Amino acid sequence: MLKTMRVVVCALMISCCALAQEPNVDRLFKSAVEAQQRGDLAAAIREYQQLLQVRPDAFDARVNLAVVLVRLGRFDEAIDEYRLALKIQPGNTAVRRNLALAYYKKGDFASALREFDSLHQAAPGDARVAVLLGDCYSRLGNNDEAIALLTPFEEAHPDDMDTAYVLGSALIQAGKLRKGAVLLEQVGQHSQSADAYLLAGKARLKLNEFVQGRQDLEGAARLDASLPGLFTALGIAKEQTSDEQGAESDLRKALASNPADFDANLHLGGILYGRRDLDHARPYIERALHIDPSSLFAHYELALCESAAGELEAAAADLEKVVQGDPKWLQAHVELAALYYKLRRPADGLKERQIVDRLTAEQQEQGPPRPPSP
Repeated sequence: MLKTMRVVVCALMISCCALAQEPNVDRLFKSAVEAQQRGDLAAAIREYQQLLQVRPDAFDARVNLAVVLVRLGRFDEAIDEYRLALKIQPGNTAVRRNLALAYYKKGDFASALREFDSLHQAAPGDARVAVLLGDCYSRLGNNDEAIALLTPFEEAHPDDMDTAYVLGSALIQAGKLRKGAVLLEQVGQHSQSADAYLLAGKARLKLNEFVQGRQDLEGAARLDASLPGLFTALGIAKEQTSDEQGAESDLRKALASNPADFDANLHLGGILYGRRDLDHARPYIERALHIDPSSLFAHYELALCESAAGELEAAAADLEKVVQGDPKWLQAHVELAALYYKLRRPADGLKERQIVDRLTAEQQEQGPPRPPSP
């Protein structure tokens, strides 16, 4: 099972039992099991395979061979062995579950979903199978199916953190951010799960709930500071809670591990621009724009740097891209209007001022807007 999940479904391993009357076959099976139990997997594979050459219908040996192959990450071979075992005992639920898990660990979630769905239909009350099936739905982008499947289980068993984790993740991916964050915060608290806190914190940032988001992300950092993307999210949370020094430190940590981190480059550049450290701010913003040339926020921040450096034509060109991509971005229109007047383009400046007045009136009626997202 992957790191982000605590679900444990034990693989089937058959103990020494009477495989056959042939002394050589019995000896090979016992020797293979002993090698498997002491961790000599290469020897176990060799001896199981020797046995199966003599007895292709040896169900116990074939299943154990599959278990060993899974442990070594040889998933395709393991899947073949499980399927051969099921031809011998088609109704063996434990082997069917192992087959589904092999697909899951391989990353073939479509095949895993098919197998887990069959198991779920046979035993709809099995929570472990339901969690894994829901996770497959979510990984394949079918979050509504995951939510519909797992909600009754979560309501019936609110203390089951495995169900809460998968359901919370699916809710966030489906855009139900707050409900998902609440579930994942419960998982983080009860299970000390850094992954859960990280997902919850990122969801809180999207909701502009920066204080709660920072608390979640700091919880993740206390548990596992090596999580990918953690320091970027924590840096953004600190920036939004007026801790620029802490934000800069975390964003630099993020870039030390991944120089191509778009958000870390963009936000660090924005912090440095806010200090009017243009020489250091601009390379980060330009790098962010190189990573994602379509980012309106990166164009906006670059325009601010260009304007401060006296590059008015370039700044106007970048702001024109911004307002074309997001016509309701009020502050971009304000900046562009000012630039047009500086460039002695009064007609364009007047046009922008009229847009500013219209957007201001609309926003006063609708309430304060949320800032554009990078």
